[in-house]
Amino acid sequence: MKKGFYFGLVVILSFCTLGMGGMGGGDAITVPEPEENYAVTLIDQADVSIDLEKFSCDGLICLIGKMGRVEISIGFDKINSVFFLLQDKDVKAKVNLKDGKAIELIVDKKKPCYGVSSFADIRIETQDIKRLTINRKIPKKD
Repeated sequence: MKKGFYFGLVVILSFCTLGMGGMGGGDAITVPEPEENYAVTLIDQADVSIDLEKFSCDGLICLIGKMGRVEISIGFDKINSVFFLLQDKDVKAKVNLKDGKAIELIVDKKKPCYGVSSFADIRIETQDIKRLTINRKIPKKD
């Protein structure tokens, strides 16, 4: 009888402590290596500005969104700046092109963007970006 009680107690304690190992913080941010290295200035919805290199949206060097029913992608080499506005369930992006034209897109609000600053790696969803300015393309080092 005592053996059964102790065995049951050990089994119950084992189950109670089984899932307690993963209580730490989040994973480290891994910035994908983009095809080209773009230097940008990002301002988030809290008006915090940060200069970044190796900027990408989900690992791509373009902004993807919908214009009406058409899905389009605009390469960073054509973009001067982008203003993001959260509206209900969508994010509207006003894209100012280098040729002076402006295009409005609806972008995925959960799309992650990545970059490297002088002090940290960053990940931010498009819904949390207020303004993005593409400063320049950084030439590859040989």
